[in-house]
Amino acid sequence: MRTVDGLHSPGISREGTAVLSLPEVGRLAHLKEIANAVAELVKIKITFFVGMSALFGYVLASGEISFGMVMSSLGIFLVACGSAVLNHYQERYSDALMHRTQRRPLPSGTVSPRAALLMLIGLVIAGSAVTLTWGNLPALVLSLLAMFWYNAIYTPLKKKTAYAVVPGSFVGSLPVMAGWAAAGGSLVDPKLLVVSSFFFVWQIPHFWLLMDIYSSDYERAGFPTMRSHLSEKKFAVFTYAWMLALVAISVLFITTGVVEGEVTGILLLVLGAWLSMGAWPVVKHFGDKRTYKSAFMKINIYVLAVTVLVLVDILFKLISPWRL
Repeated sequence: MRTVDGLHSPGISREGTAVLSLPEVGRLAHLKEIANAVAELVKIKITFFVGMSALFGYVLASGEISFGMVMSSLGIFLVACGSAVLNHYQERYSDALMHRTQRRPLPSGTVSPRAALLMLIGLVIAGSAVTLTWGNLPALVLSLLAMFWYNAIYTPLKKKTAYAVVPGSFVGSLPVMAGWAAAGGSLVDPKLLVVSSFFFVWQIPHFWLLMDIYSSDYERAGFPTMRSHLSEKKFAVFTYAWMLALVAISVLFITTGVVEGEVTGILLLVLGAWLSMGAWPVVKHFGDKRTYKSAFMKINIYVLAVTVLVLVDILFKLISPWRL
């Protein structure tokens, strides 16, 4: 009989403590592999931001924390997950050519294309049902529009031009609009315009930095990069300018009443100064991949921090007579 860690019993140690047998360990490893594949297919790091921005829009429009907020955001998140799986399916051949993506579930053979299609259908149906049940039709339409824009417009367009990210970044503003709509908010409200612009602008330096960090990989797979359009210095200046635009829009959160607490306003300014100074090395040390990776991390942390800060400001408004 095979042993585990030198123990002769498949399920009990010499001290009488239960341990995992080899088949059980194998099953756990298999489950972990499945979980990792699913997380990769739904691009959980990206769709997490989608869910957060939908929740952000809902709370901002309704001014309340509710179960409907959770379920509406979940529905929008599930539709985004389906969109991510479809993107994996669309780019499975390109992914196989890039070192960064060749181990993804489809090019590596961990998941079959048929299984991926079944998964995306299930996610979109489930997400649509949840969004329509706990939100409303406008929220569902905006969620599906985001999917259409990402998979039918941006994904094929980025094979044509490195500037595809500019119209493609419209996708970034749609989840917050969907969350806002799910709460019954007006789509012409000035607050929504400011907030959706914030998420739109964030996408551009986010993807440009990622594209330059892995430019050789993208070119190997046939994607045009900014190298063919701009010098490294111009690319760095343009990217930094978009970061400053993102900070400027966050200041409008204060002037348009997205946030009302004085401390929250000050913290937004501090975060803006942190990103502005922290990303300056992009210009100072243009062309340095490590600097670009650092700026990429900082801009994502900044967006998450601003989102959480505004949510906390609203929460304090609800539970306390004093505002942050």
